[in-house]
Amino acid sequence: MTSPTSRAISRLGIGSYRLALGVPEHERILYKALERQKDPRLNINLIDTSSNYSNGRSEQLIGKVLSNPRHNTLRRDEIVIATKFGYIQNENMRLLSEGVFQRVPPEEIVEYSRECYHSIHPEFMRDQLTRSLERLNTKYVDILFVHNPEYFLMTNIKGTEDNVKKHQTILLNRLGILFEELEREIEKGRIRAYGISSNSFSLKPSHAHFLPYQDLVKMASSAFERMRIQREQEHALFLEQQQQQQPSGGVAGGSGGRVGRGGGGSKVFPSNNSNSFSTTTKTTPLLPSQKPGISSISDSQKRASPTPPKLVSRSTHGLGYLQMPGNLLETEGLQTTAKWAKTKNLSVFINRPLNAMSPEYGPARLASYPAPLNPTYAEAKDEILSALVALGKQREYLQPKMGRLKEMIEGLDESLRTDKLSIIQMEGASVRNQLHQELAKPVPVSPKPKTGSSSGTASPPLSQAAAAAVDAFKTATSTTISTKPAAAAHQTATKPPTSSSSTLSTPSSSTSTSHGTPGKVTEQEIDHLVKSLDHYIHAFHQQVRFQETTRISKIMTERGVNLKEEPIEQFAV
Repeated sequence: MTSPTSRAISRLGIGSYRLALGVPEHERILYKALERQKDPRLNINLIDTSSNYSNGRSEQLIGKVLSNPRHNTLRRDEIVIATKFGYIQNENMRLLSEGVFQRVPPEEIVEYSRECYHSIHPEFMRDQLTRSLERLNTKYVDILFVHNPEYFLMTNIKGTEDNVKKHQTILLNRLGILFEELEREIEKGRIRAYGISSNSFSLKPSHAHFLPYQDLVKMASSAFERMRIQREQEHALFLEQQQQQQPSGGVAGGSGGRVGRGGGGSKVFPSNNSNSFSTTTKTTPLLPSQKPGISSISDSQKRASPTPPKLVSRSTHGLGYLQMPGNLLETEGLQTTAKWAKTKNLSVFINRPLNAMSPEYGPARLASYPAPLNPTYAEAKDEILSALVALGKQREYLQPKMGRLKEMIEGLDESLRTDKLSIIQMEGASVRNQLHQELAKPVPVSPKPKTGSSSGTASPPLSQAAAAAVDAFKTATSTTISTKPAAAAHQTATKPPTSSSSTLSTPSSSTSTSHGTPGKVTEQEIDHLVKSLDHYIHAFHQQVRFQETTRISKIMTERGVNLKEEPIEQFAV
């Protein structure tokens, strides 16, 4: 594959959907992926990112790494950067609320959901490209993708009675206008080429949310011609105005404009052209170099002369790429969109090769994982549930918290047994964060016994995630917890507190409960609880992955695919 800069693009690229600045592991693997290989054909020089990946921190990480290359990594001029724009989320949502995008017409902003808006308006594109260049710390990107423009269709076409053709036409018209602005960005040198990254390309062409691709190249050609002709007109007008402004006894003339006099100078009014401009000149005596027979002008005059708009030197449009999902379960686009693109000399990027969003099978991870060991999932689940029950009995005021955690874990276990959630929905930081956030809510902590005390010994080192939860747990010591049973505490909390008493109180060391040890929970108890929770989270993620491997292997067998005992991910790639 050849890039807009005539560099060969590696067949495998670096996806950065989850990469983020500030995560050491992400920085390490990005440097590793960009290492120079002995055989240049094995170098990976394509980085795919987007303005909304990790809320811009993905681009920031890439910018940091490329600005600080190591002796054995590829340099910026050897790398092809592809980024995208379109989403209004997180930081962009804040900017929208502050009026930063006020030049974008409201009707050009698609409100897909409360947390996700979308726009492909040229003003938004220019803003996002500027921000991407700053985050990437580069003067240009090789490819700028329009990111999932089908959000307009997804928002406006909800049922079978909606006018699909009408909305597709509106979207294509908007893309045509955008293409012209993207052609100008190529002339400015801020991008080398552009394309469309659309999940809809992997759908059947008959789908209501499918982005019709048949006219995209024709649209790009028309956009290029409009931009080229306008550049030629601007260039010709500039030369005409320069000729009119040549000093000639105080009178400027020519067919391109009307002349007005007064104030010791002449003002040239250009002919009726919305893209032209007016310039004021003063009448001055002819310099020696300007007199008849003298053809040259001084260097200072050359430097002072305005530069005419550049003519377009290229002969074709800058639409060069399509991007879409493609994997073992999403093959429709490979049979339709990709084949069409090949006939139009468009290069195709395939994303999500290991993450399928199949209408038939739902979200799926196309990879092989072993079953969890040491502890097994069942052992880890029994360990954490036992710890929750025991601590709830020993500290009655902790029963509500322990009960909520127990319900969350039982809910996760139910999802595992019924396959209600997929690996993509379950894995990652979300499950861990939910459990740790619940655990870290305020609970009083008593001082840890000194070394050598008969009260107990220190717990083994915790994982980084578990240690973070312990720290959060400990910072809550200033907030007190009610010693009342859960039902009574709830009833009291619904009443307004009075100045003479509080609905929350700290159990004193002399206070006994009906279920066991009085007073505050100790650090040893916290350490044991969090370690048990950390064991469960680790085993849970492993169990999810193992079950997904089993499910995908079964699906492949049903579809007549022989994996030949290879790992699913190797077969998929």
